[in-house]
Amino acid sequence: MAKFITKDQTTINYDVFSGVVPTTTFFIHGNLASNRWWMPTVEILKSTTNNFQNSFENKNGSVICAEFRGCGGSSVPKNESEVTIKNFADDFIQLIRELKLGPIHLVGHSTGGLIAALMLAEAPELFSKAYLLDTVGAEGVQFDSAMISAFDAMKTDRQLTATIIGSTIYKNNAESAFFNEILVEDAFQAVKSVGHLVLKALDGLDLREKLKTVQHSVCVVHGEHDVLLSVTEAQKLAALLKNGNFHTLKDCGHCPNIENPEYFVKDFCEFLYN
Repeated sequence: MAKFITKDQTTINYDVFSGVVPTTTFFIHGNLASNRWWMPTVEILKSTTNNFQNSFENKNGSVICAEFRGCGGSSVPKNESEVTIKNFADDFIQLIRELKLGPIHLVGHSTGGLIAALMLAEAPELFSKAYLLDTVGAEGVQFDSAMISAFDAMKTDRQLTATIIGSTIYKNNAESAFFNEILVEDAFQAVKSVGHLVLKALDGLDLREKLKTVQHSVCVVHGEHDVLLSVTEAQKLAALLKNGNFHTLKDCGHCPNIENPEYFVKDFCEFLYN
């Protein structure tokens, strides 16, 4: 665990796992999540028995997981105006430049996918490829009033938080310690500090003109059973990108990195490291 202080004195928490992939890859979680949502992925990549590790020509790269404002160990936003997709992207760009990295790969999940896409547009020289997992589309998301009300209620109701987070994970095991002690706990903290504001930041957002400038090779993927975000918007995002492509992850929902991490790792490794 490490900390980076941005130009506006925001603390960004990040974790580095060295020597597990051929090219350094930066992972960005979704709303109400944290770096710990990537731990099943990291454990597979670290395993000496994993087929991808054995096939890599080298393992000189690191996996870097970073948390946007209000999530995990990063600073709680001081006010609502801080919570924008551009600010999240700029924070991570500053971190990557501070670490003197690039070009590296990007992986983003859900809201993190849209943050990653904007990073490609804002600092193209820092990146080579990107893999966007069940990502928010270029036109953001408009949530209905019921979802806004649910997020407000979640701030004081941990069980409701568990129910809503569990509904986004296909075939979720609600009894598992990983779900209850890590995913739900991190979501319960994040919904109070930033989660409800992320919904507002995505409502009415339109990054289409900005993302048309992206030249990188980008893989946009969507879980077959994802009912949280629109597959049509994911397909539109892939079509918008000059070198974008789209495919579906079979028998997965919104969180393949939790639901079937082996399948997820196989899919992004084939795209990023070949």
